[in-house]
Amino acid sequence: MSSLAEGNFNLNDATMVAAWPGMGHVGVGAVGYLKEMLGAREIGGLDLPELFDLPGVYVEKGLAQLPRFPESQFYIWRNVETEGDIVFFLGESQPSRKGYDYASEVLDVAVDLKVNRIFTCAAAPAAIRHRQKPKVLAVANSPQLLEYLKRHDVVLMGDGSISGMNGLLLGVAAERGIGAICLLGQLPYYTVTIPNPRSSKVVLDVLCKMLSVSVDMSNMNLLIRESDDEIDQLVKSSEQMEEMMGNMTLGPSGMPPESMDKSKSIEDEIRIRRHIEKLFKQTEQDRSKVSELKAELDKLDLFTEYEDRFLGLFKKGNQ
Repeated sequence: MSSLAEGNFNLNDATMVAAWPGMGHVGVGAVGYLKEMLGAREIGGLDLPELFDLPGVYVEKGLAQLPRFPESQFYIWRNVETEGDIVFFLGESQPSRKGYDYASEVLDVAVDLKVNRIFTCAAAPAAIRHRQKPKVLAVANSPQLLEYLKRHDVVLMGDGSISGMNGLLLGVAAERGIGAICLLGQLPYYTVTIPNPRSSKVVLDVLCKMLSVSVDMSNMNLLIRESDDEIDQLVKSSEQMEEMMGNMTLGPSGMPPESMDKSKSIEDEIRIRRHIEKLFKQTEQDRSKVSELKAELDKLDLFTEYEDRFLGLFKKGNQ
């Protein structure tokens, strides 16, 4: 159910740009930045709590409190220079169930606002390095839009799939005869769990050309420099850890069996901790991963150790 503000919006040749959290925050990073730089104003949202899970409470000074449900908000920006208004839709989290119904609710609003075309944005993991310029892949939901994409600096995606709402919305839109495109920014496999502004920027560059708008990219460039430095450190630490583990595992011949067992135990512990950190980062970006994280902590008998951090995910300031 939508709760749009009262008023006759009378949008001109409107396009909707939508995004939900996903790998590298590529989509929401691009769409959120464009929304902020254009100064789009909020007009309401979707009220669909039945589509989201709240797997726990957070505790503050001994008091248990429910976290709020993820927000799903619409914004509009009027293009005063030429026709081509933009409707933004940003979902704070992927729905836990009934994604088709959720997409239908988004499209109901798009129809009410007389949207002509829809863009979503997502990520495409690739064998590239983090300082390398990513390519932008593109998918359309109609043959006509495929021809349109060929005139832009994108790579048509071959066979594959797009998970989550950033992909599902295209299919549901096709059923209604609404043209839709998904732009996917490449990002390195080893950075899928952390925000990647470089990938967001290449998507945003293409999106701005398609929408005939321009925005100041200086803040995005600053985010890229900070991200590059952070990833450099992560890569360096990972390489040092791998070197250390290699030296431990491939120790001098004649190493006592108990020492080999100890090395293996340390290696397993590091692997498990890396796995848990990856799940926490994924859950911070996509609350639909909460159940998977909880199940894994229980399976590894680590929930008690991580309990405070897990419940901290549901504090309102962290939503």
